[in-house]
Amino acid sequence: MQAEVHIVWLKRDLRIQDHAALHAAAKAGAVLPVFTWDASVWSCPDYSKQHVMFVRECLATLKTDLQGMGLDLFEYSDGILHVLNHLVKSHRIAGLYSHEETGNQHTYALDIQVANWCRQHQVIWHEYAQTGVVRRLKNRDNWNAVWQKRMSAPLYAVPAATLAQLQSAQLGNANIDTAPHLQKPQTDKPLRQKGGRYHALKTLNSFLNGRASQYRGGISSPISSIAAGSRISPYLAWGVLSMKEVMHALRLQRIRLKQNPEKYPKKLDSGLLGFESRLHWHCHFMQKLESEPEMEYQNLHSALNGIRDETYADAQAHEKLQRWAQGKTGWPLVDACMIMLRETGWINFRMRAMLMSTASYLYWLHWRES
Repeated sequence: MQAEVHIVWLKRDLRIQDHAALHAAAKAGAVLPVFTWDASVWSCPDYSKQHVMFVRECLATLKTDLQGMGLDLFEYSDGILHVLNHLVKSHRIAGLYSHEETGNQHTYALDIQVANWCRQHQVIWHEYAQTGVVRRLKNRDNWNAVWQKRMSAPLYAVPAATLAQLQSAQLGNANIDTAPHLQKPQTDKPLRQKGGRYHALKTLNSFLNGRASQYRGGISSPISSIAAGSRISPYLAWGVLSMKEVMHALRLQRIRLKQNPEKYPKKLDSGLLGFESRLHWHCHFMQKLESEPEMEYQNLHSALNGIRDETYADAQAHEKLQRWAQGKTGWPLVDACMIMLRETGWINFRMRAMLMSTASYLYWLHWRES
């Protein structure tokens, strides 16, 4: 008789706290947490060396946290379909569990393939929302109410769990260091933020306890925003922190602040309130990509098709792109911001917009390549 296994497919939810998929799988039976470096996704230009290294740091701390639960992390350079095809030969896959991902066209294509595999093998795929994004949204009439309801729901506790019994060799290639699609030509960013739960919580807590007092008025400048911004964007992007737990922590801090205002910096509550609206905005823009995924590769307004060189066959356009990307335009603010981005992997929102405006309007480059 084949052993039963409940697979938790880890994607952009690299934590054990407030984890709906992990919670449901642990409640259902023996759990197998799996993370795969699918070549169809990680070969894309969206990802560079810094992304690989950041995620590996997150996975290292996640593995430790899972082991503390009596589980383990099964990490493979082979794709999820390869792992599923190997596993189904020796085990009864009682369920596949993951969060609802809003990614790019490649992650969407992979999700479709996995959904087809599950139908063919009669495996139920349980997906759980972890942001305010609503699947198959018909209109925005009740979107805000749904967001508020999700963010106010109780956090999922770290569950008691039983590890599925199997050998990692049964599933696929675990050698991440030699996987061709992970050998990125770029160098790692020397001053980038470090991955993992410890760094995520440290960054969040320093913001909630003090740095947020600089938030209003401080997030526009590339200099002041280093401290004034929350700096938790990479941890939200990879699910090291859940949106809901950030909202809970923020609202709890505002309660503490009202009870003991003398213990905290002035303007802290104002900054936290402004940050809450930005978290709402974060999900709003993710919803746009969920509802209109063609925005990734098509002009938003079809009347503007063809007004720029879409092939970069023009040598002058290519040369402009290189100057822009290397921080050699001759415009001091543009170049300084690009150099900061190249060294740290981060630049604040307003300066990101400025860099793209420079490429699109001053250099007249197509947004898809910039």
